[in-house]
Amino acid sequence: MGKEPDIAIFHKDGKIQVAVEIKGGIDTAGALERFGAAIKSLDRAKQENPDSITVLIVHETSLTDTSNGEIERSKSIDHKFTLGELMSKGEEKTKLFEIMGI
Repeated sequence: MGKEPDIAIFHKDGKIQVAVEIKGGIDTAGALERFGAAIKSLDRAKQENPDSITVLIVHETSLTDTSNGEIERSKSIDHKFTLGELMSKGEEKTKLFEIMGI
């Protein structure tokens, strides 16, 4: 608990192939702390397997200029989606499922 991503798809050799962190909180005051924890989890996935694909899913209302900057600077996040995009845009759901290989 706390060390693994929210969703992990493992290769048959036991390494993480795809790691997904979901941060659904809407409180902007705690956003940086939540995103920091998510980035650490995705960092661990990349350390275990540099070829792993990482995804961050966030609630759009928790995004601030500062948190967006933190997310954009992170080398551990390959893809970012918002919950709103995934709920309303079929092409975004399809893209996420393709990334996850499901």
